[in-house]
Amino acid sequence: MEAQYLLLVLLLFPVLWPFVAKRIWHQDISWTEMGLNIGLVGLLVVAIFYAGHYAQTADTEIWNGAVTGKEKEWTSCEHSYSCNCRESCSGSGKDRSCSEVCDTCYEHSNDWNWKVRTTIGNFNISRIDSRGSKEPPRWSKVASGQPVAFEKPYVNYIKAVPESLFHFNSSLKEQHEKLLVRYPRVFDYHYANRVIPVGVTLPDIEAWNYELALMLRELGPKKQANIVLIVVKTPDQGYAHAIEAHWLGGKKNDVVVVLGVPEYPNIGWAYIMSWTDSQIFKVQLRDALLALGTVEKDAVLRTIHQHVATTFVRKPMADFAYLKDEIRPPTWVIVFAAMFGILGSIGLSFLFRQKDVNLTLGK
Repeated sequence: MEAQYLLLVLLLFPVLWPFVAKRIWHQDISWTEMGLNIGLVGLLVVAIFYAGHYAQTADTEIWNGAVTGKEKEWTSCEHSYSCNCRESCSGSGKDRSCSEVCDTCYEHSNDWNWKVRTTIGNFNISRIDSRGSKEPPRWSKVASGQPVAFEKPYVNYIKAVPESLFHFNSSLKEQHEKLLVRYPRVFDYHYANRVIPVGVTLPDIEAWNYELALMLRELGPKKQANIVLIVVKTPDQGYAHAIEAHWLGGKKNDVVVVLGVPEYPNIGWAYIMSWTDSQIFKVQLRDALLALGTVEKDAVLRTIHQHVATTFVRKPMADFAYLKDEIRPPTWVIVFAAMFGILGSIGLSFLFRQKDVNLTLGK
């Protein structure tokens, strides 16, 4: 409820000031103008407040799928220019006025898009010439069945109020600061490197990432899951909680596997980070990875695939909607909304004092 009380405080001045202005300049400000002042400024303050409020929850998660096809797609020409310009006049005598009028012409009869179709949406490869007549080399490399990854937006209540769930891990983040890594991002249209070695060299890292991407072609759509694997050289399992706080628990569809390898390739500890309510899934996957004993690509990926495919259940973000009442806009948004409410109300009062809105409304 704190956010609602804060909004009420921000609305106090825009609501009360027009009554004060009406009392001071009662002859110059009408009831209509007073109502407009309250309504316009109040609505804009509310809009600013909630824009900042919900911007706090904006986040993306990685969806996974596969290429289903590609095509050279006809599209209307996007390259226009003014042509057939001429003078157009109207009126006569002192009221005669002239201006230049032009038609719109196009450089080509049409353009071309180089579209790629996938199981999770379509995208275009950038043209290498303005019209798109030449086949882009990047489009030529696309083949049916290739894995794809897209960043999709979603509402993340945890991101808006991370202190509600991760305040107790702040000291761990400081202890492991040098080992903390960024969350994976999609690059080159549809690739993502989700196998992350930290302080250790994984042989054939490209093969790790490609085979995980191939695995997610099926698991992505079927289980609504994204998998990230961190292999870190440290004996301290506190690192897992540090990365958990750093990544705010991961995205709602994530299964983040953290393998501690103090002496590569031996697995010293394992931790599963996921918002799923199935604790047995996390325990069984952790134990199965520990039982492997060493970091071996096929065995690790096969074990993760087996457990995600059989027991993972994604937790919906709606389960965290209770955090909405704790979300506050950034301080600068609150200050801006307050200043807008004060200056906007006073400014409109002076404007209405000088200009009769009733006349503008035709009364």
